[in-house]
Amino acid sequence: MLEAFFGGLFAFAMQVTTKIIQSSIRIIRDELGLGKQPALKDSSSYRRAIEASALNLQEIDAEITDRQRSLARGPNVADQSAIENLLEQKDREYTEYNQLQQAAAHAELTESPDSFSQSSLVKGAENKLLYHTGLITLKKNCPKCSKPMRLQHKTVAEPGFSDFFWQCTGFYSSVNQCRNAISFRPADLSLVHKSGIPEVEIENSDLVTIASEDSVLQSTDRRIKAHIGDVDADVLCPVHLTPMRLRQKRGPDTMPLLDKYHLRCQNSGCSQTTKLKSFPQLAAFLRRKDGDGILV
Repeated sequence: MLEAFFGGLFAFAMQVTTKIIQSSIRIIRDELGLGKQPALKDSSSYRRAIEASALNLQEIDAEITDRQRSLARGPNVADQSAIENLLEQKDREYTEYNQLQQAAAHAELTESPDSFSQSSLVKGAENKLLYHTGLITLKKNCPKCSKPMRLQHKTVAEPGFSDFFWQCTGFYSSVNQCRNAISFRPADLSLVHKSGIPEVEIENSDLVTIASEDSVLQSTDRRIKAHIGDVDADVLCPVHLTPMRLRQKRGPDTMPLLDKYHLRCQNSGCSQTTKLKSFPQLAAFLRRKDGDGILV
């Protein structure tokens, strides 16, 4: 039933079986389940645990990098053994991170099922997908290698649904690389998402019009700039599985807002970035950091 779960934003792409929101939420809750996920008190407790898990992933990766540098200076059994142990530890931490994301969504659905809405993915609603672009999708696995997939779109100014696709995160792997990609079919899916998010609830053209006003552009730019250097616990590097950090592209002050900011891997040897190249993506980032999006 459940096609994809976008971690950190509590949105779910469902195979279209019903238009009744309560029935859809019951299906989602049953499919997520709690399994072996840690039992915390509420969704806010899970959010804090997710941030702590993301930090652990970063610390483990930093130690792996240090050990790899030491190993490069002179092969030794101690570093090699430590790297193997750290990689296993990182794999366990990443599994827990995913479980916490799912448990957080389960908790929020249980606490406030009426705070979710259901939308059809029809022309003009591209912002509903753009809002979630670039996130590792926890319930969408590659049919070839079983790695998680990410929702991406071609680099075009105004992407339509035909420009979206699922990309295997194995594409970024140096071992057992998987280049599998799957076309996105909006007609087959319905999106269940948090209510009260104007950047998702209005049409994409209206969002672009409002967000492009000079005063809104300036306010958005100022708010985004205030977070430069901040880590986003919900956007992980597909290579190192660590939270990415907000950076500003080098260039003149007149650089367009949608070509100005990106999230970058914290590993010094990694060039992976997630570009914040649409108003919905900027709004999603601000909502994760401030609680309010572009349109508040």
